[in-house]
Amino acid sequence: MRALSESIEVTRPRLLRLAYMSGIGLDEAEDVVQETYLEAWRHLEKLQPERLSAWLNGICRNICKRHLHAKPSAPYTSKLRETLDEESFDLSDSLAIDPVEELERQDMRVLLDRALSHLEKNTRELIELCYLDELPQREVAARLDVSLGALELKLHRARQKLHQVLHGELREEARAFGLRLDEEESLGWQETRQWCFLCGKRHLRGIVEHQTGGATMRLRCPECSPRYQIDVTNTGNFPGFLGPIRSFRPALRRVMQAGAEFYHTCLNQQRCPTCQSRVQIQIIDRSTLVSPCSLYDALPLGIYARVDCPSCGTSFCEAYIPVLRTPTIRDFLLRPRVHYEAASFMTYKGSDAIRFRLLDLSSAETLTVLAHPQTLHLLTTIQERC
Repeated sequence: MRALSESIEVTRPRLLRLAYMSGIGLDEAEDVVQETYLEAWRHLEKLQPERLSAWLNGICRNICKRHLHAKPSAPYTSKLRETLDEESFDLSDSLAIDPVEELERQDMRVLLDRALSHLEKNTRELIELCYLDELPQREVAARLDVSLGALELKLHRARQKLHQVLHGELREEARAFGLRLDEEESLGWQETRQWCFLCGKRHLRGIVEHQTGGATMRLRCPECSPRYQIDVTNTGNFPGFLGPIRSFRPALRRVMQAGAEFYHTCLNQQRCPTCQSRVQIQIIDRSTLVSPCSLYDALPLGIYARVDCPSCGTSFCEAYIPVLRTPTIRDFLLRPRVHYEAASFMTYKGSDAIRFRLLDLSSAETLTVLAHPQTLHLLTTIQERC
C-alpha cells in the first residue's frame, strides 16, 4: 500500500497540468487533484495497477467537468494590450500539447492510429509502447536497450513529430476529435505590436502569468515558437531582476538588460551571478553540429555560449545577448520590426570575431555587430542604410 501511495503521489504534476488544460484555474487545480485522489481511494477496488495513470486521468477529467459546470466562468488570464495592470496564471509550457492528456482514450487511439501512419517505424513503436500500451518508461527503456535519459530524448522528438502531423496533415481531423490546436488564444495570449526578430514575419504574442513572488512575462512567435519549442522571451529566467511588469516593451527592455549582465558576468568573470560558483564556458556554432546532437537539436542556427554551472545547471545564450549591455544595440533591436541574422564567424583586423546583423525592415537600416569569439564582448558596430 505504501508503494501505491508513492506511485499515486508522483502523478501530481501531470494531474495539475491536466486540470489546467481542462479549463481549471491554477488556484483551483490543487483542489481538483486532491478530489481526484480522494475519489481514487474511495474506489480503490476498481484499480488495475498497470492502468494507474489512465485511471487517475479519467477521474481527474470528470472532476474538472463538475467544477466547470458548477462555475461556468473561464479561467482568469490577463487581458493585455500594451499596458498590463492585471496578472494571470502560470503555465510552464503552454504549447507543449500532449495528445494523451488532451483526448479521451477511445478518441485518442483512433486519431493516433491515423497519425502513426505518417511517422517512421521507430517513432511509431515508441509512441505505441509508452502511450497506447502505457508501459512504464523504465520497462520501455530496458526493452529498447537504452538509458532512461535517452528514452526521454526520443520521446521528446516523437512528441514533436506527432505535434507536426496533428497540426499539419491531420489538422482538421484533430479539431474534429476535440484536440485544442490554437491553445495560445484559449489561455489568454495577446498579440503585441512587437514583431518577432527571429523571423521578422509575425507579431509576438504575450501573456503575464501570476506566480509566487511576482509576475512573469512570456513572449512567443506563432511561427518560431512551435518550430523550436521555445519562448522568444521569458522573464521567469531572471527572477527578482526585473521588478513589476506593467507593459510588454519596458519589460522586454529590462529582460534584455538583465540577460546581458548575467551572461557578461558568466563569460568575463567565469562565475555564476546566481550562486557565485565557477562556471565552464563553451562557444558552440550550431550550424556545424550534425543532428542528432541532444541538447542543441531544438536551438535555431547561430552561435551560442553554453554555460555549465555546478549548482544551477546548464544554460545557453545566443552571441548577441551580452552586447545588449550597449544601449544603441539594445535600442536598435527594440525597434518595432527588426530581423536578426544569425551570428557567424569571420576575421576582423587579422583576428577571429563573431558577426551578426540587425536589419530594420521598416527603414532598411542595418546594424552590423562584431564581438569577441570567446568573451562575446563588443568589438565594433557598423550602422548603414541598404
